[in-house]
Amino acid sequence: MDISSYYKYWGKAKREPLQNGADYHLLVYHCLDVAAVVDIWLDESKVILKQIAQQINFSQSEAKAIVLFYVLLHDLGKFDARFQNFVEEVRIELQGCEYEVEPEKYAHGSHGYLHFIQQYGHNEAMKAVAGHHGFCDISIDRNLIDPDADEELVELDKQARQEWIDFCLLFTGLTVIPEVGDIPMLAGLCSVADWIGSSITNFTKDQTLDLQDYYQKALPRAKDALLESGMLNKINGSGFGFLFKPYQPRGIQTLLPKLPLETGLTIVESDTGSGKTEFALAYASMLIEQNLADGIVFGLPTQATANGLFKRIGEAAFKLFPDSTPTLAHGKSKYLFSDENGFLHQSNKRAFLGSMSVATVDQILMGVLSIKHQFIRSFGTRKSVLILDEIHSFDAYMYALIDKVIKGQHQAFSNVILLSATLSLSLKNKLLKPYAGTARSNEYPLVTHVDLEGNTQEYSLESSGKKKHITIENWFSEDLLPSSEQQITLLEHAKSGAVIGIICNTVADAQGLYVQLKRLVAEGEIEVDLFHARYTYADRARIEDEVLQTYGKDAPRKGRILVATQVVEQSLDLDFDIIVSQIAPIEFLMQRMGRLWRHNRINTSLHTRCNRIKQPTFITLLPSQKISNWSSHYQGSGFVYRSIRVLFRTELYLQQTDTLTFPDCYRQAIEYVHAEQPYPNEALELTNLYDKYQIEQDGSAYTAKMYSVLDSKPLTDVDPRCALLTREGEMTATVVLIDELGGLLHGGDYKEQQDRERSTVAIAKKHAKGKEDSDFHCIKAVVNKDIEYGKLGIVLPNLKK
Repeated sequence: MDISSYYKYWGKAKREPLQNGADYHLLVYHCLDVAAVVDIWLDESKVILKQIAQQINFSQSEAKAIVLFYVLLHDLGKFDARFQNFVEEVRIELQGCEYEVEPEKYAHGSHGYLHFIQQYGHNEAMKAVAGHHGFCDISIDRNLIDPDADEELVELDKQARQEWIDFCLLFTGLTVIPEVGDIPMLAGLCSVADWIGSSITNFTKDQTLDLQDYYQKALPRAKDALLESGMLNKINGSGFGFLFKPYQPRGIQTLLPKLPLETGLTIVESDTGSGKTEFALAYASMLIEQNLADGIVFGLPTQATANGLFKRIGEAAFKLFPDSTPTLAHGKSKYLFSDENGFLHQSNKRAFLGSMSVATVDQILMGVLSIKHQFIRSFGTRKSVLILDEIHSFDAYMYALIDKVIKGQHQAFSNVILLSATLSLSLKNKLLKPYAGTARSNEYPLVTHVDLEGNTQEYSLESSGKKKHITIENWFSEDLLPSSEQQITLLEHAKSGAVIGIICNTVADAQGLYVQLKRLVAEGEIEVDLFHARYTYADRARIEDEVLQTYGKDAPRKGRILVATQVVEQSLDLDFDIIVSQIAPIEFLMQRMGRLWRHNRINTSLHTRCNRIKQPTFITLLPSQKISNWSSHYQGSGFVYRSIRVLFRTELYLQQTDTLTFPDCYRQAIEYVHAEQPYPNEALELTNLYDKYQIEQDGSAYTAKMYSVLDSKPLTDVDPRCALLTREGEMTATVVLIDELGGLLHGGDYKEQQDRERSTVAIAKKHAKGKEDSDFHCIKAVVNKDIEYGKLGIVLPNLKK
C-alpha cells in the first residue's frame, strides 16, 4: 500500500506494559493530539487567543490557524533516523531492516528547528515550539544536521518532514509558511499542550486512519484532559460584593466601581491593613469576567508572606473558581501538601497555569531568566492578572528583573496590579514606565491605572477615612539594641500585659538580644520568643505557626515579647501594643508600624488590650555616639540597607515628630527621605556615599539584565542554584544539618529531596562548614561540630557570648 512517508515514524513508545493499545503511537497522531489540546484551549479560554491575535496583529481565526500550524510542527525533529533509532525495533517495523543508523546523542526539539530553518530560514515561532522540552539550542553545529545513516534513510526523513509541513499548511488552511515574528505566549502554550496531549495518547499504529477523522475523535479526549488538569475553569462571579459579602467596601475598595475594565497596569498605594489584597482580588475578578485574563497569580517577597496569603485567600478562590484548586509555589511549597497527584501541583512551574496561584516572587522572576521551561512560568503570568505585593521591598537587582516581567506582561497584552503602602515617586515612575505611564498626583491613598497605550488615570478618595495616630519615641544606644534599663522598661510593660515586638535588622542582633532578655526574666514570669530566618525549614515553619497563634489577630492578649527580624515585617497578621525597632529606611519602619494596634479590640469579639499602653507606640533604636565615620555609623543596619543617606534622613525625620498620623504621613515621609537631590548643608561624605551606592545599584541592575538575556545552556528549573539567579547579595550556601550519627537532623532519607530540605538552612558561604556534596549541590554539616544549632537557630561565630 502506498502511504505518506510521515506514517513511517513513531512519536511515543509505550513505557507501561499494562497500558492498552499498540507498543507505540505514530508521530502524526501525537502531533494531532497536541494540536487538539490547543484547539480546544483556544476555543474555551476566550483570553489566550485574543491575546495572541493582538500580539501578531491578525484576526482571531487567522491567529488560531497560525498557532495550530506551528504546534503541529513541534516534534518535527522526530522525523529523523537518530530519534527513531532510540527504539530500534519500532523503527525497523516501520521502515524496514535494510537501513543502518549510528547511535548518537540527539535533541529532537533543537534539531527540528535546524531542519526547518535549513529550508525556510530563521523563524521565531518555530523556535518557540521546537524548545518545548525546556529550550531550543541554536548553537548546534550545522554540519551535524543530518544523521550518520544510510542515504536512503536520510532522504526518507527529508521527504517525511516536507510532506508533514505541506499537510499542516493544508490542514490549517494556510498557503505559505506564516512569518509572524515572536509570539510571546506560544512556547508556553505548546509545552503545556504537549504534556496534556501526551496524557491522552491512545497508542495507535494503524497507518490507514484518515487524519481528519482521527483529529475529530481527539478533540473530545483533549477537552476531558484539559478539564481534568484544571486548566479550564469558568469564573463564578466577580467584584467585591460577590467575594466578601456581607462586608462593605472601605477606603480604596470604594474606588473599584470607578476603575476602567481594560487591560493595563494598576498601582495601588494604601496603608497597611487597608484591604489592598481584597481590592486586588476583586479588581482581578472583574477583569477576568470581562475576558481580559484567565486567572490570578500573586507574587510575594518571602515564603512566610506567601504562606500567609495562601491561607487568607482560600475562601475567595473557592467562590471565584469552585471547580479549581488554588496552588502555592515557592522553594518549599511542595512540602506543605501531601497530595501531589494533581497536574498543577506536580511542579512549581505548573502552579501558575491554573486559575489561582500564590507564589514567592523568585518563582515569577524565573520566567525571565535562562532556566529551562522559563516560558511555562511567563505563560502562566501572561494569561493571568499578575499581582505583586509589597512591591517597595526589593533591591535594584530584583527591580531589573521585575521590570523585565512587567515589560513581558505589556508585550503580551496582559494585566499587572502592584501593591504597596510605601512607594516613592521615583520608584513608582520606574514601575509605570513599561506601560508608558506617568505619575502626577501626590494624593494618598491612590490608585493609578495605565492602559496599553500609556493613558494614565489616577483615583483618590474624597476622604481618607479614619486616622491612626502612632506615638513615636526614639531610644539611643551604643549597639542599636535596648540598653539594660530599656530592657527592664520593656519587661515591666510585658508583666503588666503588654504584647511587645522587637524587630532587629540582623539575626545576630536578634539572637543576642533574646539571650539578654531571657537572663532578666525569672522562670514562669513572662515568655520571650525568637523568630528569624536562620532556622531549618521544619523549625521555621513550626515557629512561624506558633508566632501567628501567639501574636496574631485571635490570640489571647497575654504579656509577652517577640524578638524577631524582618520576617515579621510583611503580610503576617500580627498585632502588638508596642514595637521597638532598629533604625531602617522609613518605608520599612512604616511597614513595621502596620503591626501596631492592627485590629480594633474595643467592643468586639477579639481579646482586649492591656490598660497600661494607652496608644500605639513605636520606638526606634538610634545610635547614641557622635558621627565619626558615616560608613559604620549605623553598624549592622547600615550593612543591611546600604544607603546611609536614607538611614540618616529617616533618623532626622523621626526626631522632628512625636506622632505620626496615618495615612496622611506616608507621602510626605517617603519623599522627605528619598528625595534624589542632596539637602542643603548635607555632609559631603554622605552625598559621596549615596553616589557610590547609586553606582552599585546601577551595576546590580545591569547584572540582572545580563542574566535575563543570557543565551547559554540554561539550568534545569529544579536545580537549587536557580533561586540564586533571582537575588543578588552575598551568595548563600545550602547547608543540610546532620546529627552525630549521620542522619538528617529532622529524620528521613537523605537521598529524598523533601526529607533533606526539612533539615536545610541557607547561610553565607564564608560561615558554611562541613563536607560538600556535589551531587545535591549542598554542604553536609554535623550539628554542634561543624555548625552550632539549637533553640537560637544557627549561631555564627561573631555572636557575642
